[in-house]
Amino acid sequence: MKINKLQVCHCDDRIKCCFPIESDRGTTSLWYSLDKAYEGLISDNSDAALVALLIPAMRNGEDIRVAGTISDKLLYNIHRLQSIIQAIIPVLKTVNIHPEGVSNELTRDASGIATGFSGGIDSFCVLADNYYVPAADGSKITHLLFNNMGSHADAGEVLFQKRFKRLMPIAQKIGLPLIAINSNMVEFYGTGVGFQQTHTMRNASVALLLQKGVRRFLYASAYNYGDIFVGPAEDMAVSDPVILPLLGTENLDLISVGSEYSRVAKTLRVAEIADSYRSLDVCVSCDYTGPFTNCSKCFKCLRTLATMEIAGIQDRYSG
Repeated sequence: MKINKLQVCHCDDRIKCCFPIESDRGTTSLWYSLDKAYEGLISDNSDAALVALLIPAMRNGEDIRVAGTISDKLLYNIHRLQSIIQAIIPVLKTVNIHPEGVSNELTRDASGIATGFSGGIDSFCVLADNYYVPAADGSKITHLLFNNMGSHADAGEVLFQKRFKRLMPIAQKIGLPLIAINSNMVEFYGTGVGFQQTHTMRNASVALLLQKGVRRFLYASAYNYGDIFVGPAEDMAVSDPVILPLLGTENLDLISVGSEYSRVAKTLRVAEIADSYRSLDVCVSCDYTGPFTNCSKCFKCLRTLATMEIAGIQDRYSG
């Protein structure tokens, strides 16, 4: 597999960041699309494409040649990261990476702190600790990201747009920009390696794409530290605190946050945030079309409701 240099195209109010890809299966392109207002965040490096396509290359046993420049720190760590990924998904193979250029330039010009935002318990808990509380200048979240990297199941683009529109009002109320990043990344993963087993790599690639303007990416944890391990798993999140630091560069830190809490503790912490009362979205029912955000029947809705009912706070979320 060969990853060619980044090409940026403008189309009306959006920009498309394309990495032409050559492989035994032909020529195609990995692309990311976002509002042109955020063009200043985009890095010229090929770090994002390398991280996005590492697992597809490992699945096919293809070495990777990178025509652009990648981070020296990332290159050093990603060789070792493969053993962790293989422990999670044993069918994958080790591959070699051959970059055209390597950079260890330390600029630290970026000032942004970004996190993914879905409106769920995990993402609201990240805001509770890194936005709603008093903090030193330059340490609060500055950007919210909403990605389409495969998390919207078969509904794909339609559900991505629907969820983004639903999140925009609460992002505006919170007072942070919500950046929608669309991509065709899911096409490279195909079948056999699902989103849950690979989501950390997919979403980390977005942070790497934006590292010209983002210096820290906070990734919401899904598991308590006591449940963290490296081994066969259906959800890559069990290894997030181990994986994410290895995906950083000289100018971008990727950090798993929230593992100090249990699921119950997170829910109770979020319940102190008034902004969540009419916008909390924990539902996994992709085809739900009722008048409310949550179906109140799926397993995530039920566990959240049970916690709230036991704590006597369910009325806060009656809307």
